[in-house]
Amino acid sequence: MKPTLRNPLFLLLSLVLPLAGLLLWPASASAQDLFSAAAPENLLSNGGFEAEKPAYWDADGAGALWSDDVARTPGRSLALSGNASASWTQDEAVRNWVPRIIGNQEILVGGYVRTEGVNTNPASDADKFQLVFEFFNASGTDLLGEPLVLDVPQDQATSGDWVEISNLQVGPLTLPEDATSVRITFRKGASATGTAYLDDLFVRNAGEGGDWPGGFFNTNMDAGDTWYYWWDGFDTGNADWPDGQPFVQTVTDEEAHTGQYSLKIEQNDPTASESVAISERVPVTAGEPVLVSFWVKTEDVLHPDSIGTADYNIGLTALWYNQIESGSAGYGEIGGLDIRLNGDYNPNVIPLAPRVASSGWTQYAFVVYPRAEAVAMELRLRYWHHFEGITYWDDVFIGSLGGDALITTAIEDFAGGDEVPGAYRLHANYPNPFNPTTTLAFTIGQPQEVTLEVFNVLGQRVATLLQNDLVSAGRHEVAFDAARLPSGTYLYVLKTSHGVEARTMVLVK
Repeated sequence: MKPTLRNPLFLLLSLVLPLAGLLLWPASASAQDLFSAAAPENLLSNGGFEAEKPAYWDADGAGALWSDDVARTPGRSLALSGNASASWTQDEAVRNWVPRIIGNQEILVGGYVRTEGVNTNPASDADKFQLVFEFFNASGTDLLGEPLVLDVPQDQATSGDWVEISNLQVGPLTLPEDATSVRITFRKGASATGTAYLDDLFVRNAGEGGDWPGGFFNTNMDAGDTWYYWWDGFDTGNADWPDGQPFVQTVTDEEAHTGQYSLKIEQNDPTASESVAISERVPVTAGEPVLVSFWVKTEDVLHPDSIGTADYNIGLTALWYNQIESGSAGYGEIGGLDIRLNGDYNPNVIPLAPRVASSGWTQYAFVVYPRAEAVAMELRLRYWHHFEGITYWDDVFIGSLGGDALITTAIEDFAGGDEVPGAYRLHANYPNPFNPTTTLAFTIGQPQEVTLEVFNVLGQRVATLLQNDLVSAGRHEVAFDAARLPSGTYLYVLKTSHGVEARTMVLVK
């Protein structure tokens, strides 16, 4: 089931002031090297993809490893080995837009396993590797009365390839009612030896027709802690994968902007639909400006001249929620916005993605304003339907800039004439782009204290032009000299009693 996105263009125009920027610093230079001001805290716990833990899975025992040596779909699997019991458990496999596993129809659940040097012909559970499913209703009742246990084949020591196992081993499966919670465990008995791997869990409708049965999360084990992925058919574990796999999404050490790892997204099938990598939900305050930043590197884009044309694009979606929790607690989405990195889709976003087959690490940043009633947000890094090539994503950042936002439906300056009495407005700087000076202008409706600051796209303050200065009503202009700053895109932020408004300006030296 495809995640639902609400009218993003309307939301972009009516609920946010989108600010987009490309920071032209060397990839080896950090913000702390250039500025001493402290950056906002990253609300994402794993924005750099460095966590050595698969999302939503917990290990028990030294023999439980997140393996990048063996994988059915690139590039990770869950491994169990060692001389004692060990397990991997996903306590909640039903999350976010998947509200349940549907009851009263026959389904298939299972996964793909592979063995290397395991003991054969096990006599008891202590000698076995097993995959276990437990299904619960909203009251916590076990819908089957006992776990569904699937034995990993151990008729030979080494399987040589991936083997599908499912409830067909024990018989048909029909839940008596919807399961709003599912626990999945991959376990090794204390006396079992050798190594077993698990990849590509699935849930499928077992018959012709019938309803979509629901879905599991992080089914191919490739998402790092707190992230998860989606493409059409992601959790069906198709038999023709990896050759027929429409997308590769995985944590990789092939490339990294910082640290050791990044997120790799590659499209194998140009006819496939979109693909998304989805972050955890983080807390936000309605109307309070939020800085979003990330780095992208592209390789082997087949039609670079088409970047920014219709759906031949990459970018992100920001979604707002009225609750932090999801899964059995409900979905809670109340809107969102799409930002594509090139083209005319977002008229107020600077086209940034270069039309080249391969690019170095490039930073993109936006300021967004959570809509009314929002208490949480998430990011979805995405390929739209026709983009082809390889991308690496790293250092994804969400940080609050503080203050109450001024949410408007018109973000262009007044077209000449006198200012509207009582108006509050931050105007476009001029000239823009500039080198090295520009003029910042604003209008306020009544005398008051005003603060005007400039930030880089990491949210670090690089200049304070006014700080709680008492300013009369009307239009005012302030000169800004950026001679000491590197080329790039900067945010200038006006804070008044009416709220906070921000714009971008581009310094080109």
